Amino acid sequence: MNETEVVRELSRRTSLPETTAGAVFDAVRELAREGIIDQDILFAGKPVETDAIVKDPALPLVAAENPPVASHSDPHLVEDLIARARKHPMGLEFLVSGFLASVAIALGAHAFTVEAARERLRKEKKNESKETTGS
Repeated sequence: MNETEVVRELSRRTSLPETTAGAVFDAVRELAREGIIDQDILFAGKPVETDAIVKDPALPLVAAENPPVASHSDPHLVEDLIARARKHPMGLEFLVSGFLASVAIALGAHAFTVEAARERLRKEKKNESKETTGS
């Protein structure tokens, strides 16, 4: 597999645009070349502890401890995303109706979190409509 094929396959498996997948591929390659990540991590058969990935603990690439992973629909994640959208130049309308991948990338969120935020905003709008009409 040549580099172009690898990037295409990464894009297919992650649902990221090829340009983004290529940028991630280049970044991982550079991290490995610079000795920041252990190359063995790329061949590990199962996920490894975060501390095993980074050789230099002074680098801020990963947290020193493994925080618990929150669900993509975690109310705190959703609220943070909505707050970021309010501050974003394209605003809440971008969060609600923008292309899913673009919104996720621009606002730094997982696509599932974007969908959860959209659902929450739809419910809030529906509740506001009911209150306004009195039904």
